[in-house]
Parts: sequence; C-alpha cells; structure tokens
Amino acid sequence: MPASIVRVLAMPLFTSLLVIGLLSWGGLQLMDPQVMPVRVVGVDGEIQHLERGSLEAAVAEAVDGGFFSVDLDLIRQKVERLPWIESASVRRVWPDTLHVNVVEQVPLAYWGEDGLVSLRGEVFRPERLPQLPELSVLEGEDQNALRISREYLRMRTLLETSGLTLKHVRVDARQAWWLKTDEGVSLHLGRREVMPRLTRFVQLYPYLKQQSGSQPESVDLRYTNGFTVRWQITEAQVNLNSRTPEPDAARMAGI
Repeated sequence: MPASIVRVLAMPLFTSLLVIGLLSWGGLQLMDPQVMPVRVVGVDGEIQHLERGSLEAAVAEAVDGGFFSVDLDLIRQKVERLPWIESASVRRVWPDTLHVNVVEQVPLAYWGEDGLVSLRGEVFRPERLPQLPELSVLEGEDQNALRISREYLRMRTLLETSGLTLKHVRVDARQAWWLKTDEGVSLHLGRREVMPRLTRFVQLYPYLKQQSGSQPESVDLRYTNGFTVRWQITEAQVNLNSRTPEPDAARMAGI
C-alpha cells in the first residue's frame, strides 16, 4: 500500500485519538477540586428556627471535590440529618456555587422535655428548644408519635367545642391516655374507647359546670357506665367553710 494512502487513512485515526485524549485530560482537569473549587454556598427556604451557620457548616463538611465532582446526594443527606430539616435539595450553579433549598420542620407540639414533634408526626430533638408557649406537650414512646399526634389533633378539636384548650397529653407504657387542659381539668381516659369516653365527657361538661358552679379538677372516665369527678375549690368556696373539706368526701361526684 502506498505511503500516501497510509498517511491519509492514519490522519483521521490520529485526530480521533487526539480529541479523545484532550477530552479525557479536560475531564480530569474539571474533576480536580483545585481547578474548579466550590466557593459559594447559597441557602434558600423559609428558616425560622435553624441557624444558617449550622446549615452552612454541614454543607461545607460534606463538600469533597470540585464543582463537577462534588457529591450532591451526600450533601443532601448531610443537611437532612440536621434536626430542624424536613427535606433538602442541592444543585450546582455555574461557575462555583452550590444552591441548597431546605424545608424546615413545622412543630406541632413539644415532645416530652427535650424534643418536638412535627406536623408529620416525626420526633426531632434540636440542641436548643425554642420558647413556643402556644404549643402543647405530648408524651409517649417515639415509635407512637404519629398516632399520638393524630389523636391529639382530634381531641383538641373536640375539646374546643366545649371551650376547653388541650395543653398536655401523656400516653404511658400501658397505652393509657391522660389529658390536661389549659383550664386545669385533668382527664383520665384509660386504654380503650378513648375517643368515645372523651366525647361523653364533652357532652356532659356543660351540665357539670352548671350543677357545681365550679370547674371540674379531675375526671376519671375509666368506667363502663359513668365517671367520677373531683371539683376545683374556689376562693369563695373556701371562705364559706369553717374548715377545708376532706377531698374524698367533699370533692368527689359519681355520674
């Protein structure tokens, strides 16, 4: 084969190899964090409780690579581990920026003494609890948080129909329910037929107030055909008596 023909055939092959080599070299250069480092981290989303410094620090800790080589999924997972974050997404913005969009947890209530429970029924424990006096307190096992949260919303709505504000819910290890209202009424509901028992109390609550002239203090609804009531003692009631009535004798009523 003539040399001229060999040269003609070899030129396209050489050119292709050269292009492939340049592209490979360029790709390696772009993947080098020293060539195109990430210089800016932008944060977007409504943030009320999470400190932006904590978020930026979490992103910076997870950044391991340049603009093209950085692992966006790893950064997202790192951000979502922060207590106040419900979800996050991360994207690149040319030429040196990462844009992080976050959705913050919305607290439904306090969870015990050291945590919060979100509207989705998820328990999270930030380093510092915010002061949110409008929130109620829920107590129970973490794995039951979703169920307790849902029942709390139903109970709160039901009690509001009678003018009572639910402020504290506790579900013990035996799954027995105890409620406390902002007006000082304690309700013992037991483990079974919790909502029917609470409904029965709400239906009779106006009658209880009318009959006694004072607010019930403690109501035990763990009975098949009724419940017991312990009444609050007002200052006027104390002044009308020469001595303090015995609690069991004077403040208990069966219905």
